[in-house]
Amino acid sequence: MRKRNFILLALFSLLIVLGGCSRRDTSQKIITTTVNTYKEPIQSVVGDKYQVESIIKSVNVDPHSFSASSNNAKQVADSRLIVANGLGYDDWVEKIVAANSQENNMIDFSRDVLKKKDGDNEHVWFGVKNVQELSRAVYKHMAKVDPKNRAYYQANFKEYYLKLNRLIQREKALKKYTAGKKAYVTEPLPYYLLKDLDVTIANQHFAKAIEEDTDPSIKDVKNMEIGLNNHKVSFLVVNKQVTSGIITKMTTLAKKHHVPIIYFTETLPSDLGYYSWMDQNISQIERIVKE
Repeated sequence: MRKRNFILLALFSLLIVLGGCSRRDTSQKIITTTVNTYKEPIQSVVGDKYQVESIIKSVNVDPHSFSASSNNAKQVADSRLIVANGLGYDDWVEKIVAANSQENNMIDFSRDVLKKKDGDNEHVWFGVKNVQELSRAVYKHMAKVDPKNRAYYQANFKEYYLKLNRLIQREKALKKYTAGKKAYVTEPLPYYLLKDLDVTIANQHFAKAIEEDTDPSIKDVKNMEIGLNNHKVSFLVVNKQVTSGIITKMTTLAKKHHVPIIYFTETLPSDLGYYSWMDQNISQIERIVKE
């Protein structure tokens, strides 16, 4: 998890926001997810019974350094269900949930659904099977709090689950080309996707340093430069939402030595749902390994 430089004023302001949150109005049919990545999986299950709203909706917002507003806090307080990523990725929402006694209406995707622990890779949405399990958890939760529509939620869940299966089948077919390959990543964003494709991340120390906002070691930088110079990896994956001098240096080096570059975003562009976004991510890798 990337280090954050919290300042006293920001913490005090957040406490004021939390302390001023109104009690939720259960008549409102709003479901909140911290990031837009999960909007489609949730909406696909609840259909027209609830409106799903994301707090972070743009690729121009860094979820790691996001600060909630009073409007965000009120939205969480008024929500029938809150879905968070967990593992420190969006821990600001936990404070709002606790301040409004909404714990029973919150799903922590990583901890509650996937049983992940602190220190595990937080970018769980890059695993399609993981998102299938999120949709199952949403169905079970809604069936419990709104039992009269249980059959409706179940049918929607099954339909979306099967839709995501199409992506999983694509990954299985692609694995014939990717199994055993190595890649560099600017940070461990696509960990779960590459793992499903049996691709090894060959610069884990470098990637972890970038994620934590620290400088990679001289040794890690040198090893990566040598690897790009000598084509020791099949491609480089870059997070488009994070830039720095060292990342620019590595992308420039990759281009110079004709190492293919794949660009991923951490959150979804506003015009894409999860399925289309992951479909495009898989297609990028497919085009490279099949050339």
